[in-house]
Amino acid sequence: MGRTSAARLPIHFITVNYHCGDFIRGLIEAIGSSADDPESLRFVVVNNSPADRSLREWIDTSSLPLPVRLIEAGANLGFGSGCNLGLRHVWQTDRQAVAWLINPDARLDEGAITYVRQCLRDDDLIALLGTRIRDPRGTVWFSHGSFNRWTGQLGHRFPGDDCRPLPVRTWPTRWISGCSMIFRLGVLRDCPQFDPRYFLDYEDADISERHHRLGYRLRVTQAVLVEHQVSAITQRAPRAKYQHATFSKLYFLHRHATPLALLLNLLYYAVRPLSFCLSDPERARGRWWGLGDYLRWCWWRLLRRPDPPHPRTSFTVSS
Repeated sequence: MGRTSAARLPIHFITVNYHCGDFIRGLIEAIGSSADDPESLRFVVVNNSPADRSLREWIDTSSLPLPVRLIEAGANLGFGSGCNLGLRHVWQTDRQAVAWLINPDARLDEGAITYVRQCLRDDDLIALLGTRIRDPRGTVWFSHGSFNRWTGQLGHRFPGDDCRPLPVRTWPTRWISGCSMIFRLGVLRDCPQFDPRYFLDYEDADISERHHRLGYRLRVTQAVLVEHQVSAITQRAPRAKYQHATFSKLYFLHRHATPLALLLNLLYYAVRPLSFCLSDPERARGRWWGLGDYLRWCWWRLLRRPDPPHPRTSFTVSS
């Protein structure tokens, strides 16, 4: 693919709806009204809450700033599996396109799309590109990703990182936040897919690590281009949030870290909740139940049985 082709590549934004139609409507309207070339932009919404018909009605009855494709998941598949439906749709539609995963509660800065196109034009080997992200207070929440496979530590905030908007450049990163993750499909040999065993959290680190090991180039923009209301949706159910996050972290370490790192984290999640089980019982229960989910998965695996289903939480049983 030529170095000048990035400026002409269509961008397909992909987001997943789970009872957050207001966020998604605002996201689509904001991107459509601020884009310099809206004709090159598309939007894919994967509906993980089929009981919520508001998005379908809005798409059918409104004058939209961008073409929007709604894909019905049929149930809450989780973030990664929901994104998989959108990625497969874009892969089948245009394998030279750019697929940009964006959280419903995120907003792009002015000029973010132009900045990303410039980064892809300047380096035509980038396969996965992330954007630096700040929270509503203006604090940088994701600057780049690191992973220590000996301790299991995954870092995402580094105050020393250069976040100036100019010059336009990218920096190496070990993993990319799924809040704003960009796939350049023309560089990839296969359609990127998240591991469906992750229901929530760490699926972005996993897909990044797998592509890193395959030799693909992962980069993050120097500039902060996205504002994210961190956990605006998942904080509605804190126990379920921590339960899924704990299982996902241990499963990620099982796949990619050393046995020492996994053992340290097993001990941490067994003991650490004791310090806040009275002050924050929902968080403590979520950590312990997530630890139990991982041990149950290991037991089923030892017995060579099919993977157990995702645990029943307020996220998995409510659509």
